[in-house]
Amino acid sequence: MADDDSCPPGKATTQLSFEPSPDEKPAVLIIGGLGYVGRFLALHLHQNQLACSIRLVDKVLPQLARLAPEFSEACSSSNFMQADASREQSLTKIFTPPPSCPRKEYTYAFNCGGETRYSQEDAVYKARSAELTLNLARECARRKTPALVEFSTGQIYKPPNSSIIKSGGCKEDSTTRPWTKLAKYKLVAEEELEKLRKTEGLRYTVLRIGHIYGPYDVGFLARGLCLAKVYERKREEMKWLWTKDLRVNTVHVEDVCTAAVLAAKWCASIAPDQEPSLNQRAFNIVDQGDTSQGTLATIFSQIFDLQTGFQGSLISQFARFNMESVVDDVNEEILGPWAELLRENGITDSGPLSPFMEKELLRDCDLCLDANKARTVLGWRAGEGKEGLSVEGVRRVLDSYRRM
Repeated sequence: MADDDSCPPGKATTQLSFEPSPDEKPAVLIIGGLGYVGRFLALHLHQNQLACSIRLVDKVLPQLARLAPEFSEACSSSNFMQADASREQSLTKIFTPPPSCPRKEYTYAFNCGGETRYSQEDAVYKARSAELTLNLARECARRKTPALVEFSTGQIYKPPNSSIIKSGGCKEDSTTRPWTKLAKYKLVAEEELEKLRKTEGLRYTVLRIGHIYGPYDVGFLARGLCLAKVYERKREEMKWLWTKDLRVNTVHVEDVCTAAVLAAKWCASIAPDQEPSLNQRAFNIVDQGDTSQGTLATIFSQIFDLQTGFQGSLISQFARFNMESVVDDVNEEILGPWAELLRENGITDSGPLSPFMEKELLRDCDLCLDANKARTVLGWRAGEGKEGLSVEGVRRVLDSYRRM
């Protein structure tokens, strides 16, 4: 959130600039390579010729992953391996580069895998997120992989008070208190990485990310857009719980990819005993826009033919203590009109797009992050036109749905 380019006291600013020759380019392994971030990371590496070899690993076949045409080369069958990286017996195959790769081992491993759905059972997150990360980390430590990049979430932090928000948001050394089950097990995974650094010399870094959006979005923003369309059809005001000031910081998926590559280069450039703590090896990643519920309300009212507003304190207070029943009522109210919208437009399969609400995402918890460290240490910046969530940016997301 904060955009202070000054260097923290006692820390020298490190601007990373890497232009490797073709034979110096890294060999890259992407776990969860056909997921939302994984496919964009593959596209970023491919289009910018940043790797000598790219291997995408996923449980889902490319033919079933709903890939848009622009991903056809980056996510081609020649780059793809179907495997379950949470199974230890699969790791040798996964970490062995193909014969066409000029390197004997992968230079960077990006873990884009793990459970991304909310409100699942603890056992699901433990098996699909925490244990996945631990398996990958052990293999990276054994093979002395120069950089393992773990994709985490800013929801691991204790929701900030007003003074922290005014000062720029949660920093990497802020108090942790995950407020979703997904975040709980992401933090468990992060802590296991640090243990392996201490005991086995693992070289890793962690990205703690805000709400990711971009073309073909199926996450937080997509759910809001589906809701807005339903309320537009019903000709009813779309009202949020809590207040317009509740922070829901965002970042474009393409900027997540540039941050990931910079973080990998940084990680590979330092020894395991440098930056000797989890917080020192973590980077918050959000744009400079300080997105709030008020931001979303303003943008939606300009794009859709509907009024937006916020529930009063009485209703919000009731929701705080009766969240499950409130969410059930909202879903019952919106899923019928959503199905009618799909029928009217001849859509028989909307895929993962849905206005279905998860109670974890409706909590009165600010997602407010200070990404100044990523800017000063990595030299990372949000791309032009993506410095903050905007009407133009959301329109581009809607256009991507039409292309599909």
